[in-house]
Amino acid sequence: MHIAYWITAGLLALFYLYAGAAKAFRSRDQLRPMMAWVDRIPLPAVRALGVVEILGAVGLILPPLTGIAPWL
Repeated sequence: MHIAYWITAGLLALFYLYAGAAKAFRSRDQLRPMMAWVDRIPLPAVRALGVVEILGAVGLILPPLTGIAPWL
């Protein structure tokens, strides 16, 4: 069961990390072909969403890895 968790959590964390990094570091023009909704949302909100996605990726990996609050 641990192997299945790590495979699933690792893949999901990679997807979150990619999507979050794209939103946090790319310009609006670079995001527009992938995400048409970025024109309707203020850029700081898009950046904040990217940071939250990056934190979500960290939250999937860090608690079970360190043993601190693994129930998260």
